[in-house]
Amino acid sequence: MKSNVKGTSGETCYICSRKHKVMAWIALFGIFFCGVLTGVSLWGYKHAHTADTGVYEKSGIRKYVESRIKYTKRCQELEETLLRQIENDNYDKNFRIYNELVSKGCEENRQQFVELAAREKMRYNAVMDLSKINPCQEIENTLNREIHKDCEHYYDGLYKCHLSNAEVYSKLAESGCPENAGLYKSKALAELEIVDGLRGDNEFIDDDEVRTTVNTYKKLQMQNEAKRYLQKAEKLINPGVDFIMELQRVIEE
Repeated sequence: MKSNVKGTSGETCYICSRKHKVMAWIALFGIFFCGVLTGVSLWGYKHAHTADTGVYEKSGIRKYVESRIKYTKRCQELEETLLRQIENDNYDKNFRIYNELVSKGCEENRQQFVELAAREKMRYNAVMDLSKINPCQEIENTLNREIHKDCEHYYDGLYKCHLSNAEVYSKLAESGCPENAGLYKSKALAELEIVDGLRGDNEFIDDDEVRTTVNTYKKLQMQNEAKRYLQKAEKLINPGVDFIMELQRVIEE
């Protein structure tokens, strides 16, 4: 309930009693005190964020730079140590070293080490794939590419084509996989039969044909057949003594 006091002039008086005056003074003092505290706080904030702030920021930047220098020095020393362990053709070891450098080396070199690790991994896988191939299989793969499938268009004649095939099959029988030796021997003999049938019994035989045929029989480990062939060839080509002795040595070796 509001208590209004009328003055002598008839106007309403709100701060006329002693109680109201005391409360008014208290309120004024509180407002003044809050103002003082606010001013002190603002002065302290301004003082704390002028000269001291600059020093603090400069100190923080210096510490950051120093830490980056130390980091760069450490990662460079690590890179030099690990890179000295790289070995030519040791792809598995090199892959592991580059992989370690990806995680522990300098950040600016990380992508480079990622690419080097991938390259060494690819080389290692290639070597492992080759090591799985049996040597005799590799020989067969190589020699089989020398077989002429279309002798009709062979540059040196039909029977020379089959003679060449016979020689290749004899090499396969000798140097290919043991389980395939019988197959290649049969193919070599079949090619020699074709040659003999195409050439005819009384047709001239040149020295290269005689030498190739003798070598083919030798690789097939058929020395007796080689001797019989040489005796037959002597009647057709009338070779020199040196040539016959050469082929006899081939057969007897």
